[in-house]
Amino acid sequence: MDIYGEKYSGDSKFVADCRQLQAMYRVEVNEAIRPYKGRDGKTHYYGNYISGGEKSGKNFLTKYAFRYAQERIAKKKKYETIEEDRLFNNLLSSQPMAFNLFCPLKDMLEKFPESVTSVIKTALPTYPILKVTDVDLEFIPADYADLSGDKSAMDAIIRFVSNSGQEGFIAIETKYSENLGSNVALEKGTNKPRAQSLKTIRELKCFKPEIEEHIYDGRTKLTQIYRNFLLSESYGARYRLDSYSIILAPAHHPSTRKEVDSLKNELREEYKNKIDSLSLEDFVGRILENCPEEYKETFEKFRDRYLNFNKLRSV
Repeated sequence: MDIYGEKYSGDSKFVADCRQLQAMYRVEVNEAIRPYKGRDGKTHYYGNYISGGEKSGKNFLTKYAFRYAQERIAKKKKYETIEEDRLFNNLLSSQPMAFNLFCPLKDMLEKFPESVTSVIKTALPTYPILKVTDVDLEFIPADYADLSGDKSAMDAIIRFVSNSGQEGFIAIETKYSENLGSNVALEKGTNKPRAQSLKTIRELKCFKPEIEEHIYDGRTKLTQIYRNFLLSESYGARYRLDSYSIILAPAHHPSTRKEVDSLKNELREEYKNKIDSLSLEDFVGRILENCPEEYKETFEKFRDRYLNFNKLRSV
């Protein structure tokens, strides 16, 4: 083991690279490795864990993001799924990564509302955004149980007014090293699809008829990508909001594009434009094209910390 920590034998090449980048960031910010108790009962020293992040803020690239993370933990609602240790001390987690990416945009909205609209329109040019009205993180509708029945949080949400004056939002799922979850939405204590999810599917009529049938009989499992999409669409339908979903992940993430394309192929034609994927590299690069000067250093730091895989050649 070197200063970057122990290798995890279960990592794919891609995950190992992501873990190594975060270990390098840990060294750059002069943080020691926090020991990790593995399922094998042994103590390991993986380079992406720190301790005391809830006080030091070292998992965040800006003071604003750190303060907002502290605020969300302090005011955490019973149904919210924010995990304190993951947020403050796991450098590899996509949860703090989302705070590092979207908190600067949230801060920009407060200080330069016209600029944030321009920046997000550049970053997401295919969406009918006239004016951005809100940027937030870890959003779960309070009435989630009456929507799709799922409390899988939107990692980020961008609310906007469209060119036609209609209110809408973009639900954003961020992924870094992890794949989209394979955990299935089931009725508690059974192997059957969740009743509320099935009700939502019948009401929305978003899937092709044969896919609906496969979901009802269990041949198609309601994994994370389905659950996220259903929550977003049911929330939009209830409150008469234009709704879209995006998955952001590194360009060579092994599964994101394939999963999004697979879901798109199962949707009725009018729903196919409701979900897409975009690489983090493209998203950050577009933000940097025209964001206010005072934010450029932050987004450059983000790109270096999470996406500069060329750094690994020097290790």
